[in-house]
Amino acid sequence: MSEEVEPALDVRGLVKTFSGVLALRGADLSIRPGEIHGLIGQNGSGKSTLIKVLSGFHAPDRGEVRVHGDVLHLPVRPADAARYRLSFMHQELSLAGGMSVLENLRLGRFKTGLGWKIHWKEESARVSQMLAEFGIDVDPHIAVDKLPQAERALVGFLRAYHQLDGERGLLVLDEPTSSLPRPAVSRLFDAMRVVRRHGTAVLFVSHRIEEVMEITDRVTVLRDGASVGTLVTRDSSEDRLVALLLGAELGRMYPTRVKASDRAVMTVNHIRGSVVRDFSLELHRGEIVGATGLVGMGHDEIPYLMYGAQPLLGGRMLIGGEDLGVPTPGRMRGHGVCLVPADRARSSGVPRATLMENVTLPALGQFFHRGYVHHGRERSFVQALLGRFDVRPAQPAALLGTLSGGNQQKTLLAKWLQLQPRVLLLHEPTQGVDIGARRDIFAVLREIAASGTAIFIASAEYEDLANICHAVAVLRSGRLVTWLRGEDLTEQRIAEQCFRPVGESGGAGPGHDEEEE
Repeated sequence: MSEEVEPALDVRGLVKTFSGVLALRGADLSIRPGEIHGLIGQNGSGKSTLIKVLSGFHAPDRGEVRVHGDVLHLPVRPADAARYRLSFMHQELSLAGGMSVLENLRLGRFKTGLGWKIHWKEESARVSQMLAEFGIDVDPHIAVDKLPQAERALVGFLRAYHQLDGERGLLVLDEPTSSLPRPAVSRLFDAMRVVRRHGTAVLFVSHRIEEVMEITDRVTVLRDGASVGTLVTRDSSEDRLVALLLGAELGRMYPTRVKASDRAVMTVNHIRGSVVRDFSLELHRGEIVGATGLVGMGHDEIPYLMYGAQPLLGGRMLIGGEDLGVPTPGRMRGHGVCLVPADRARSSGVPRATLMENVTLPALGQFFHRGYVHHGRERSFVQALLGRFDVRPAQPAALLGTLSGGNQQKTLLAKWLQLQPRVLLLHEPTQGVDIGARRDIFAVLREIAASGTAIFIASAEYEDLANICHAVAVLRSGRLVTWLRGEDLTEQRIAEQCFRPVGESGGAGPGHDEEEE
């Protein structure tokens, strides 16, 4: 019988506390050489803390980490990570945007000659070969910040892999797909398979179950800071993984649609923006309408045009039959239109402000009394609102940036839904949100649609759109390709229409006679 191979990574009993709160409570993780191993858990489960311990950002309270059988001294120092063949690709990518692809990939590894002169021709040939092996068709001399999103992610991946210097080490990918469209995810997965063929182990950290099921060999589930199971992916199922994630069966992910009214709330006629060339829509009470497309096709510009957050270059919009003229955010709010942008950190919320400050910002006037803010009443109001939206922790004094992605999004929904809008505009409402929070958000959207609010969602999440929307518009090159509704409104049909060349155009606008309840 052959001797068992040492794990590429063996984590035992990691414990980490923050201000007396356990973030990791004896977490275990074992990764075999040459496997793609998934690490999945809800927001707040301890995934990020575990990765930050491995990268040296946090020192654990106790626990042991072995790499290829050798004990890794904690806290990890950068020099130790390199010596033990550990490399990391973080969500932020850590690329130097003003430097070229070549410089980003070879920085610190340039081959030099007499007088430390860099052999640029050899370096260019080496980087071209590296890019070709991974199917990355970019000029090595182009600045990274000039690259499309997908290519930047692939360069970030290649840089992390290149830091292993060809050794069979461990490549840690921390939520690498969180902001990538589906075609870019597929390209990243192809690159991961190339790395696996070379014998390098890959730790793939994600909250997307379908991606974990597609790319990994095995997957470990974290819940409340502890490892609750490791599964062989091909022998498992999404339902089993969800049960481990939540500690119970998920139940119904998508609520039933409400029947939309025939009463139009907002009409959009032939609007144009920097990408959108011609888009029209009649949005009705209780209706949820989606828009989607590939990256750069314009669907994600529509909610910002409708809100006046980006310049409207043509067309007109009406609410209740009233022509709005040139829309501005202030004017649109006055007409009962609210927008929740995709970028929670820069556009939607203020990470360094408290939950109370974020939530009451658009409605602070109601807490003024004789020229002063009544903080006690404000705090009580926010506490109740956070409880209603199941924000955890429901602490008005907590900073928004300390919450998980799902709880941040629920807080920001509460911020705008307290105004009881006539129209709610959403851009990627479930981006970076775990499965439990997604279900909660869908339930909230169903509830407000039932109360009569019209909802418009721009998203690249085809499955979500197919299950919660009454109709979905597919855009290509800034123009409508088709409307999908009824039996045609499926995840597969949305994907087909997104990738289909321009030429086949669908109906005029969303209808609702097929809906339920």
